[in-house]
Amino acid sequence: MLKIVLLGAGSQSEHVHGPSLALYAREHPGEIELAAVCDLREERARLFCEKFGFAHAYTDLDRMLDSQRPDACSVISPIALTRELAGRVMERGIPTFFEKPPGKDLREARELADISQRAGTPNMVAFNRRWAPCTRKALAWAKDHGPFEYLYARMLRARRAEADFAFGTGIHLLDCVRVLAEATMGGIRTARTTRVEASPGVYNFHVDLDFGSGGRGRCDILPTCGLLEESYLLFGRDRTVISALPWVAVDGRAELHVEGKLVESEAWPAQPAHVSSGFYGETVEFISALREGRSPSPSPQESVDSVALAEAVQEGRGIEFE
Repeated sequence: MLKIVLLGAGSQSEHVHGPSLALYAREHPGEIELAAVCDLREERARLFCEKFGFAHAYTDLDRMLDSQRPDACSVISPIALTRELAGRVMERGIPTFFEKPPGKDLREARELADISQRAGTPNMVAFNRRWAPCTRKALAWAKDHGPFEYLYARMLRARRAEADFAFGTGIHLLDCVRVLAEATMGGIRTARTTRVEASPGVYNFHVDLDFGSGGRGRCDILPTCGLLEESYLLFGRDRTVISALPWVAVDGRAELHVEGKLVESEAWPAQPAHVSSGFYGETVEFISALREGRSPSPSPQESVDSVALAEAVQEGRGIEFE
């Protein structure tokens, strides 16, 4: 039985990571032990344990790791602390699952990738879009119905005026585009970003992509357009694959169109969000990798290019990949 501990009992853990681990424990009895939670706020850690079935509450990370000697640790922390906290856990040789982006910039992402490689343990970055049911279905169809010539993705939001939106949140879209492109179009070779100031200090981001197959693509990231949507479309000769992420009361869906006809479609209820948006899927991937003795996906090393792309988009510049 794998002993798992969690660092950080804030809102992200409460809404998606705690429910995902609790669901895995229920659906796979005897496979994992939810051993402990650590948070600076003792009362919050205690309540988290009661809600999701963890056994012990701590306020000190090292004390928790020394006392519990876990087989894995989930680190759910603010971006500014990810390098320090995830790095500390990995340096102790403990397999670590930690939130995106892996560090506050490309330098920190590379440092975490280096630590992971030195540790030689199976570590994973939490890019949940990769594991959303709609994404997995779209990938399966895309592999069966390629080749594709054009990829279009967009992330639409309302009242998201934070200065680092493309890096802190848009990285989700960009990472998922990387996955789709690598599976179907030879991966991203170049990306060129145009930033347009929508209001003082708030930008829309328009990213033009070239793929290894010769295909092209486009991403639009609009943080203050007043609409909540995230979708991915692959266009080929007489075929189109669509993946749309769920939002609050809007179901997720995947569609396959061939010669102008909708030939296959699936939908997933928006709730519970930890299932429909891929958080449970990434939990399954991490635990399965530990049990099978393999590296989970994406590893910190795999995630570096997503950070490099997001940083370039945030800064409004181009980037090339080998």
